[in-house]
Amino acid sequence: MKIILSGATGFIGSAVLQRLISLPEITSILVLSRRPLEVKNPKIQTVIVEDFHNYKQHELDQLSGAEACIWVLGSAKSGMDVHMDMTMAAAEAFEKMGLGKEGKDFRFVYTSGAFVERDQNKSLWLLSEKRKARGTVEDRVMDLEKQYGQGWKPFIVRPGFVTVREPTLSPILGNLYVPVGELAAAMVDAAVNGGEKQILDNADLRQYGKAALQRKPSNVLEKQN
Repeated sequence: MKIILSGATGFIGSAVLQRLISLPEITSILVLSRRPLEVKNPKIQTVIVEDFHNYKQHELDQLSGAEACIWVLGSAKSGMDVHMDMTMAAAEAFEKMGLGKEGKDFRFVYTSGAFVERDQNKSLWLLSEKRKARGTVEDRVMDLEKQYGQGWKPFIVRPGFVTVREPTLSPILGNLYVPVGELAAAMVDAAVNGGEKQILDNADLRQYGKAALQRKPSNVLEKQN
């Protein structure tokens, strides 16, 4: 299975990359990047993108046959140019090249956040404008299925505080945090296997991530024999 990955050099993206590398069913990881990756692995194909607002044909040609995209570009501090414009530019480019129209679902896994608010009329005490702005991005991502057809399956992940490992204060934090390994496993599982639930909150990510990490990896070679 071929999967597109953006943001592979970030904290979450690098964990997603390592998870993809570890799974036998993932045969090719198409990493969108402005420069070559330091991580080397036979599965990785770096697609150098000059402008994330405007994809060139030779860049898109390298993405042919991809069945999913995990979008981790930007951070909580990034502006709407990254969160909205670059995300939608990628979705539009992928759709125009025919992804999601080849008889297979194309799953688009978008990284949002736990405190994002889609209700534009809701009163918020903290960071209202930014949280609602990110909510408009979620709306656009979820509309991709209607806009591009049933072949497109958008998923939104809403992690809380992302930690390196299980924190010391985990009983106090409850479902406000998620270890990055569990988050990466849940995101990859959504890209590979899909699921009925398309908006995954922090508690979902913990549950699905733990389950994915405990699951025995499928062996593609055994399936083919």
